[in-house]
Amino acid sequence: MKKISLIFSLSFLSFLLILNCGDSNRSMPAGAPIEVVGIDTSGNGQKDAFGYMLRSKGNTRIVYQELDKDGDRRSDEFIWVGSTSRRAKGAPLQEAVKVYEESDENNDGTIDTIRWFLPNEYISLILKDTDNDGYFETTQYYNYQKKPVRTEIDTNQDGLADIFIWSSRAEIDTDFDKTPDLIVFGTSKLELEEKAVNRKETKPLNKATSYFLNPKLIPFEERSIIGSGLFVE
Repeated sequence: MKKISLIFSLSFLSFLLILNCGDSNRSMPAGAPIEVVGIDTSGNGQKDAFGYMLRSKGNTRIVYQELDKDGDRRSDEFIWVGSTSRRAKGAPLQEAVKVYEESDENNDGTIDTIRWFLPNEYISLILKDTDNDGYFETTQYYNYQKKPVRTEIDTNQDGLADIFIWSSRAEIDTDFDKTPDLIVFGTSKLELEEKAVNRKETKPLNKATSYFLNPKLIPFEERSIIGSGLFVE
């Protein structure tokens, strides 16, 4: 399968902006037209990266990008692009940064993975539709080392996670009241997920030792950049 470097394609579009931009700090006027620019990043004569650019007099800005990663002439990765608040020294424009990305990981024509980014390519969280039913039931949270440190699963599709997985433990909210009541232990996230989903080797959860209810107990290296919003104060 053909692979396209996101960094390369974003950098290439940024290069186009350098050639065409004026004052990129200026606000865009309402109704500014969008121009689509296609690029052949693989050198096979087919355009596989498309940048959607807002244009006004003396000002051009990338806002959205689509990538065809497997060469089937169909976009399978979709990226919203913002800009940094500072320019690199000597650069004539602000750098493009990814803020949001959708992708079709299994190439079935349906989006199954959504990534949210912070500056400097930090991943804040990833949403996944692991069973391809159209519902994003799994959320992964990342730390500043760009590693996934917590996985949450919404098994009943009520919009709230009911399984919370760290490196060696998983907490389970069996009655869907936003408070975990069971715990399982394991040595891998796959093992923990299997035990939690199937309720194997579970034990009653002591609320005083719950990571979910007491986030200060979470080891520093397992703390995510962004929390789920469900933690109880």
